[in-house]
Amino acid sequence: MSFELKADESLPDGIRRLAKKELEQVREYMEGHTKDSRDDIVHESRKCLKKVRAVLRLVRPAIGRKIYRRENTTLRDAARPLTEVRDARILVDTFDKVVKQGGRHALGRSFAAMRKELVSHQRGVRQRVIEEEKAFPAVASAVDRALDRLDDWAKVHDSWSSVGEGVERVYLRGRQALAAVRQKPTVEYLHEWRKQAKYLRYQLELLRSLAPKALTPLVKTVDRLGDLLGDDHDLAVLRREVAGDPERFGGPEALEPLLARIDRRRQKLEHDAVILGRKVFRDPPQTFSRRLEVFEKR
Repeated sequence: MSFELKADESLPDGIRRLAKKELEQVREYMEGHTKDSRDDIVHESRKCLKKVRAVLRLVRPAIGRKIYRRENTTLRDAARPLTEVRDARILVDTFDKVVKQGGRHALGRSFAAMRKELVSHQRGVRQRVIEEEKAFPAVASAVDRALDRLDDWAKVHDSWSSVGEGVERVYLRGRQALAAVRQKPTVEYLHEWRKQAKYLRYQLELLRSLAPKALTPLVKTVDRLGDLLGDDHDLAVLRREVAGDPERFGGPEALEPLLARIDRRRQKLEHDAVILGRKVFRDPPQTFSRRLEVFEKR
């Protein structure tokens, strides 16, 4: 089911329905009511939590800073152990992609040893976070608290004023993040830009039913931007892991071909992301918000 308002429902009803659906989905995952693998459960649960946090940002001006911070903090903290498990898996997946794109032979015999170390790390993180630290029950408990309070903040006014400032704010943050990346493309700045692009993508998807023909292409463009920045972030995480402790992975000389591939690929991804980002964030925030406001049918 798409993450968007229905044409015939009020804004508060839609906000509540969508947030409730995503939170309940996380609870189902955490309580083992699906046949998905643990890695898939972690991935999908994180995505659900991100969607709800995007909704919170959308209605932030309408619900007030105190309620926003309480709910956002609850969901952010709930997702943290899942992020650790996700990152450990991504190290292996991203390594495999880099090797496939450049050819295994260029890494020599060190390939198998590198991958074995990453897989061992993944298993260790999964065991510690999921089994020993009982992350799933902790996430389920946080989600239950968020569900109990959902009605406290979902009752917003049924008008553009409840969401217009919120989407404008996220757009502004994304525009500022792009400016920072163009000035100095650090991993931190790129990651911040990625987060804002993801929030904007989910917000635009939620609002898409107001004007499907106009918003659908924009959603696809922002989604593509998020993918570029996501791939770049995954490569940055892999680089940090292997370069941070070279001896675990065969030493600096063995790592040199891998790091060179990562750097070349990141350079291309960042170049493409900036070109696309300049199109997405070309308007001043108020102009962007006014463009969306004319789509309102309420």
